[in-house]
This record gives sequence, C-alpha cells and structure tokens, in this order.
Amino acid sequence: MRCLSLSLLLVAAPVAARTVPEDWGPALLRSAGVDPAQIRCNRDNRWGDTLRQDAQAGAAELMAAAGPALRPLSTEEHAALQKKLQGILFWRMVRAVIIEGNNNNIGVIALRGRSYIDSSGRRRPLLVFRSGLTPSPQAPGSCFQSLLQAGGVRHVVNLFDGDIPAADLVAAEARAAAAAGASYTTASDDSAGYGPWRELLRNHYDDPERRLQASRSVARLIREQILAPGGAPPRGNIHIHCGGGMHRSGMIAGILERCINREPLEVVEAHYRYHVGWRGPDRPGGLEEGNLRFIREFDCTLLEPSQK
Repeated sequence: MRCLSLSLLLVAAPVAARTVPEDWGPALLRSAGVDPAQIRCNRDNRWGDTLRQDAQAGAAELMAAAGPALRPLSTEEHAALQKKLQGILFWRMVRAVIIEGNNNNIGVIALRGRSYIDSSGRRRPLLVFRSGLTPSPQAPGSCFQSLLQAGGVRHVVNLFDGDIPAADLVAAEARAAAAAGASYTTASDDSAGYGPWRELLRNHYDDPERRLQASRSVARLIREQILAPGGAPPRGNIHIHCGGGMHRSGMIAGILERCINREPLEVVEAHYRYHVGWRGPDRPGGLEEGNLRFIREFDCTLLEPSQK
C-alpha cells in the first residue's frame, strides 16, 4: 500500500480548472478563525519522470562498484539484490523531493454542518487540513507546527503506510502533537485494524467483497478519526496526511467533499487532480483512475453512525 505511485513522483501543477475554487484560501481560513498568514505550509507539489530511471541506473552503478564481492552470487541473487538497491535509492529520492524540496501539497476542507468549541468557548467551523509529509515537524515555524499552533489542529491522522523512509518524521510529528496537546494516530497501527484498504482497492477493485471490505475500513476510519476522534466530538481542527498528500489523502478528502459537503463531482475531481500533479491528459502526473472511481462509487451511507 502506498500513497505515492511506484513509477513516478510528484511536477508542479496548476489548479486543475480555473472555474473550480481551490481547496485553500484566506477567506476560508478566516471564516474558521485561522489567520492565514500564520500557516507556514505551501501548495507546492512535484511529479517527475526520471526518478525510476535514476534509481535503476544508480543501483546498476553500485552493483558494478561492488563487482568482486558479488561474484559468489547466483544470477537470481544478483538480480534480487539489484532490485532491492533500486527500491532503496528510489524511495530515498522520493523523500528528498518531498522533504528537501519542501513540497507540502496543502489543502483544507471546511466540513459542512460540523464544528467544535475552541478554548474561548466560541463555536468554530471544523477544518480538515490535508498534506503530505512535511519537513522538521518539531521546528518552530515549520508547516506542521503552524497547523498545531495557528491552525487549531487537535487531532492528526497519519495515513502513510508506504516505503518512503519516514520513521523519524512520524516520531517527530507524534512528539510535536503531544507537546501541543493534540492527539496523534497512525492509521496503519490501529489495534482494531483499518486493514489494507489501499492495497485492496488497487489490486481487487472488481471483487465486490474486497471492495466492500475496503469501503467499510475507510468509512470506519473517517467516522473514528475525523468525524468523532476517540469517540468524542472534535476538540479542534483535523490534519490528515500520507506520504505525498496524493492518493490516500486524496481519496479520504474526496469522500469527505462528496459525502459530507455534497460538492459536485466536478469540484471533487478537480481537487483530486490538483494534488496529484495533473496537468492534462498527456501529463497526468500521479493520477490513478481507480482512486477517482472509488470516490465516485463510495457508498456514503457507510458514514452514518448506524453503521458502527
């Protein structure tokens, strides 16, 4: 299960359609009591075509450099080692593009009919921020810190479950959230098991039973981690993220927009395309039609409390 495609990575993309409002904007933030000037996140994303080839070339060069030590290996062992090295290089480069490039891929949704009571006793619209992994989660002035401090985030849902080496970032996020009084959940570590929903959808979408299993897992994740974190009304805004802020985050955000906010599909799909770096039919970035199909076909009644 991965939030990023295995073959490509993130190229700057414009807003998918000029006539469709962005899932971001100062007016939206201000309406929820958030000063947009204090949010230190950006909407940048990148999707390039050369990382896979570079990883293949790098792995081949490493194998050549280690030539004498590899002579005892069989042909099969040699190929397996080269493939492993290629994966290590590829995902390290993915991390560099996201973290060193500071590509936050930020978006935000105000959930219709949902609110929380802030520390001053004022009722505020509930915002769901979405992003990818971001640099230096514990550093003052970082994107993650600004969401906690200025964005009113009180619950973080880490959807990431892929191959990017990110254990240090996840640990730093958890510490930063705890220091700010926010709760933090890594969905893949859920003791009840949200299950491999991304993998089920990618590999078994046309199997009705497995698609329903994935849909129920996603619905429970939304009910338990976004609509009612810890079984209680939200104490503040929510932040969800995966690796690049594209696929897992895109599907969850799309379902929220379609099922909770009742946004037209034109808007939902334009937002999905923006966050995967889509630039047009000939340059689709990380667009996966299966993800859009899931958003369109998801049974919104699964989000009802009676489905618990």
